[in-house]
Amino acid sequence: MIAAIVLAAGESRRMGFPKALLRYRDLTFLESIVAAAGAAGLEPCVVVLGQDAAQVLAAVRLDKVAEAKNEDPRTGQIGSIKQGILTIVNHPVEAAVVWPVDQPHVSVQTVELLIEQYRKGGASVVVPVHEGRRGHPVLFSRDVFDDLLSAPQDQGARAVVRAQQQRGGLTEVPVTDGAVLEDIDTPEAYETLLRRLAPGDS
Repeated sequence: MIAAIVLAAGESRRMGFPKALLRYRDLTFLESIVAAAGAAGLEPCVVVLGQDAAQVLAAVRLDKVAEAKNEDPRTGQIGSIKQGILTIVNHPVEAAVVWPVDQPHVSVQTVELLIEQYRKGGASVVVPVHEGRRGHPVLFSRDVFDDLLSAPQDQGARAVVRAQQQRGGLTEVPVTDGAVLEDIDTPEAYETLLRRLAPGDS
């Protein structure tokens, strides 16, 4: 099994509203990612929530999803990744796709490409690359879970990615999906995303 770890614990300061609850194609960002993770065959799906957990859970029904909480927003993304890893580490998963909640528009096909490349080569870290730039979500093999759990706060998951690049355990997957580079974390970015939707979409 390959798990999904959805990072939804950020404070959303620049957005001014919980990003998990923004709407995209008639679903919230969080619902969109959970649905896409399921379509890509990711199981289990862990959603890591933060200080607005009660507000999110009151608005979103998360069936068949494991919930974790990052109690300290100062720990940032790596703190949430660690909580997600701790939630799945005792499950028979071989890898995890770490997916930030502010990227609900990444396609299922992009995630499937990451999984396909992982299955082919057995890399420890698989990263999507668009126009020469690395993006998200990122697939981490189980053999780097301990590295993620011990990653330094000031470097986070980047330290694990760099280490695997040096060891030859990093695979980059070229994708045409520009969403892997787009963090929807400001009102302006959200408006741009909505303007790109086809007529009739919301």
